[in-house]
Amino acid sequence: MCNNANKNLVAGYTRPEHIKSIVSNIISKIREKEGRNKTGEIKKHVIEILGKQSGRHVEVRELKKGSLSVRVDSSAWLQELNLMKQDLVNSINMKFKGDLIKEIKIRLGKK
Repeated sequence: MCNNANKNLVAGYTRPEHIKSIVSNIISKIREKEGRNKTGEIKKHVIEILGKQSGRHVEVRELKKGSLSVRVDSSAWLQELNLMKQDLVNSINMKFKGDLIKEIKIRLGKK
């Protein structure tokens, strides 16, 4: 005897997903992948701006919802990037032709 209440317990049965949630998941995965690709390009641009030596001290971590996460290895680099933060945002947005970055979050830590 199998009624509708027990149908969810039958092995192998899964509830059908709404097309809206399927499309939403696909779009999220595409945006996440695009963000990772952009992060690499942004990292190259930041190193161009700061100089090659900065690559040893500054790590561009991720771009998520308009926020770029950056990690630095010393308080001197933290101070330097904080002073340059708005210039970096403007330069990156100009390079990538849009409002890609709204803020930069800089953290002190080991690479």
